[in-house]
Amino acid sequence: MIPVDRGHREEILALRFTPWIFLVLLFGLLLSVLAFSQAAASIGIKLDTFRPLGGSFFSWRSAQRDLAIELFQKRKKLPDAAKLVRSGHMGLRYTPLSARSVWLVGKGLEARKDFEGARRVMADAERITRRDTAVQLWLAEDAFRRSSIAGGLAHYDLIMRVEPATQPEILPRLAAVMVAPEGRRYLQPYIRANNSWFRPLLIAAVNGLPRAEPAARLLIERRAKAPAIAELEPAYAKLVTRLVDEGSVDVALRLYPLLPNGKPDALGDVSGVTKNGLVTGYPPFIWSLANDSFGATLVSVDAKGSGIEFYGSSGTVGMAASKLVTPGAASQLRWRVYDRSTNLQSAATWIVTCVAGKAKGAAQTSVNLLDAATPLNKMMAMPLPSDCDVVRLDMRIAGGIGTNPASLIVGDLELAKAATAR
Repeated sequence: MIPVDRGHREEILALRFTPWIFLVLLFGLLLSVLAFSQAAASIGIKLDTFRPLGGSFFSWRSAQRDLAIELFQKRKKLPDAAKLVRSGHMGLRYTPLSARSVWLVGKGLEARKDFEGARRVMADAERITRRDTAVQLWLAEDAFRRSSIAGGLAHYDLIMRVEPATQPEILPRLAAVMVAPEGRRYLQPYIRANNSWFRPLLIAAVNGLPRAEPAARLLIERRAKAPAIAELEPAYAKLVTRLVDEGSVDVALRLYPLLPNGKPDALGDVSGVTKNGLVTGYPPFIWSLANDSFGATLVSVDAKGSGIEFYGSSGTVGMAASKLVTPGAASQLRWRVYDRSTNLQSAATWIVTCVAGKAKGAAQTSVNLLDAATPLNKMMAMPLPSDCDVVRLDMRIAGGIGTNPASLIVGDLELAKAATAR
């Protein structure tokens, strides 16, 4: 704390608002007004420095706001160019450094098809402040019109940081930028965990783009692990599922190891469990287990390991579980049926389909694992399609006719080279 001399303190208390002090304050105010005027003149705006504001200032602010809202809503015929320019100039008389007023002048020039003039005026508005959302939005869209992707993204980035509420309006536009390889290149610097709008951008792309491939290629072309953000895990999972459903299995294979929980060993595993525990990742590269009137769940089968229980309610038919695998050198799927519970006309079969490779479309179907003739506790095998890079395994189950679900427990699942079943 700075010490204050007692005598000096008494002098301060004795200070009174004299005519001399009033003149000093008035002179300071005039200097401030002059400073505003000179700053405005530096960007080409002529002002009547000492024009009194009066009560009309407040009615102008309301009218200008209504005009700006009218421009954004576009629910009726837009104001003519002269009205926009006139409103902007009127605003500048009252508030010399109003970026929004300059924006209105720029919109008026745009309405006159004077795009070069509008661009110069909008640049002037940005020099007043970079935090005016309307100005930044115009500059962003103008940059994209001129194929300046980096410039447009920089303006959008600033808008969403200043006004996070604008994200729902802007993010679909940025998601559309991903469709073009050049656009994805310019988006790369923004793919990082500390970017506040990357998470909602990826979610918007995964949920909103007609196809998922551009969003996947955005992450692939980065050539690094995707940001590990917990809130993005559902979006990553949906992205993989969409790629597979849309037939872009090759893209899904390239993306998978780059995702935070995309463990490479999951691609060749069919057991669902490794020595380190449950296989984690993103369906369908890990088991996609249905959970409806038919479905599946991981269970223990003996002291050595685990298996999968598949079930189907009476009267239902469907895929209880599915998984994509990369067979590599393997040519067989092997398993053991540990237990089963059947209904009249119930059935459970493996369907193995090639989804990528020379044999794409080739399929194999196993015997009915719920048939009484199918042995229990015996290793069984079926061939995989040859010349196949990616195989989809499906367990199709029909619940049949009965009071309880039909079910079976399968264990010792593995991919192996051809060998005689034992």
